[in-house]
Amino acid sequence: MFQKKDSRGQQQAPQKQAAPSILSADLVVNGNLVSDGDMQVDGTVEGDITSKKLTISSTAIVRGSIEADAIVIAGAVTGQVKARHVTLNKTARVIADVVQERLTIEPGAFFEGNCRHFPGEKPVEKKALERIGAKPELASPSVVGGPKPAAATVADAKDKESRALA
Repeated sequence: MFQKKDSRGQQQAPQKQAAPSILSADLVVNGNLVSDGDMQVDGTVEGDITSKKLTISSTAIVRGSIEADAIVIAGAVTGQVKARHVTLNKTARVIADVVQERLTIEPGAFFEGNCRHFPGEKPVEKKALERIGAKPELASPSVVGGPKPAAATVADAKDKESRALA
């Protein structure tokens, strides 16, 4: 009754939710892994991993870049991490650059590297700042390598003062 039809009007078979792929603790993979579903890594991976949801357990070691919508890390990761939501559990040991929308780090987790926020599909904060007339680059400076509003203000004041004296 409620079955989907394809572009030719024929009924499609209902899609089943695939079980998560689990790489056991005794497994060593040398190469890249790609999945459209969920994946849990308990072993060692020397390569890149791409999936929808990725869990790196406390026994896992990953050397390479990992990318997913959501990543939970409890083991060791060296490389690059990119996801909408990244969670570092207390047993995590991450030496990587992290690019994310939302980052959660539990007390006890080890993290060394750079962390960069990438905006979601709707940059609400920027629109709100534009409505009230604030400059977004001065209102919310980036933690790492962002503009320094105080220094810019002092430089602007000195520039205006030197023009006034001339």
